[in-house]
Amino acid sequence: MTAARCNPRVFRILFCNYEYPPIGGGGGTCSHNLARQLVRRGHEVEVVTARYRGLKRSVRFGGLHIRRIAALRSRPDQSNPLEMASYALSAGLHLLARNAPRPDMVVSFHTIPSGLAAFPYCRLHGVPHIALLRGGDVPGWLPQRMAGWHRATLPLNRMIVYTSSACLANSDGMRALAQRAFPRKKIGVLQNGVDLRAFCPPRRPRSARGDSTLQLLFVGRITSQKGIDSLLRAMARRQFATVDWKLNVVGDGPQLAEYVELSKELGIIDRVNFRGWVQRRELRGHYDSADMLVFPSRYEGMPNAVLEATGCGLPVVATRTAGTVQIVRDGENGFLVDVDDEDALAQRIGTLMTDRPLRLRLGENGRRIAEAQWSWEARAAELEKLIAGILD
Repeated sequence: MTAARCNPRVFRILFCNYEYPPIGGGGGTCSHNLARQLVRRGHEVEVVTARYRGLKRSVRFGGLHIRRIAALRSRPDQSNPLEMASYALSAGLHLLARNAPRPDMVVSFHTIPSGLAAFPYCRLHGVPHIALLRGGDVPGWLPQRMAGWHRATLPLNRMIVYTSSACLANSDGMRALAQRAFPRKKIGVLQNGVDLRAFCPPRRPRSARGDSTLQLLFVGRITSQKGIDSLLRAMARRQFATVDWKLNVVGDGPQLAEYVELSKELGIIDRVNFRGWVQRRELRGHYDSADMLVFPSRYEGMPNAVLEATGCGLPVVATRTAGTVQIVRDGENGFLVDVDDEDALAQRIGTLMTDRPLRLRLGENGRRIAEAQWSWEARAAELEKLIAGILD
């Protein structure tokens, strides 16, 4: 295998993650792509994740072994605290009872519940553990919504972070937040990436389209965090009344019904399509048919949707949040506006609507930047180097 020659040492690596494609969000996507790339580099990866209806309990793809264990999970797109607790208990017991060869390294995605599941096994057997912070496990993240959760789980989070061999956040902004929460631990960074083969510009260039309707796209969970209400109010402005546009909202979440009602109140329901949650393999079609991605989030770590859009050659209008500012270069592959600044959001969207050459140029720049900076191959190489350093 050519990949194995990249590194003469072969590691057994165990991933703990309560979500893994086709279920879950950004954390699942990250673990899937890192696992696949590590296997291509010659390593053996086992993933312990939650079972969901219709999915096989055990699947092998060469050096990748996916184990789906019994845990409560009612929806493919999100998981509540009780369901997370069920995974932590079930996965923790599974690991303690496993009779497979001991891994060289355990990597958990989210301290809770995945790191909590890995903690007893790693301590009992002396296996080093890398904890990857994803946002919800960092005190100070989404304070209006998660302050109570962070206070309740802080002792467990500290236990997992301080006993880990390494702890990594997914962006510079997230690292700064985590460093304040866990001052006794040096926090590193392992950024997200994008699958440049799966998410690439469409075969039929956007410049060759005959449809005059401008297609705006949002991809993400339908929660107040994502700022969709701000986007809807921006699009209801008089300046867009005579423009032929559609907004496709791809995702599901607790505030879907609320935003449907808001679209009706604003008089734009006939222009907004709420597509619901879709499988990752279906996402590519939405990116292909779009003219721009609009991402007005109020808080972010390292948003996969923005990375995927740049890989697909789409210009992006996004808010200045922790991870987004590392992906979007203002005026080069998209535009950045302040959180909840609906005037600026409408202005930047309007600029792209009326300037087709600019849209195409920013999109091409985004693809070029993604190829140079955001490949999962590069992220896997960084993780591989870290593992080798810890084991040495």
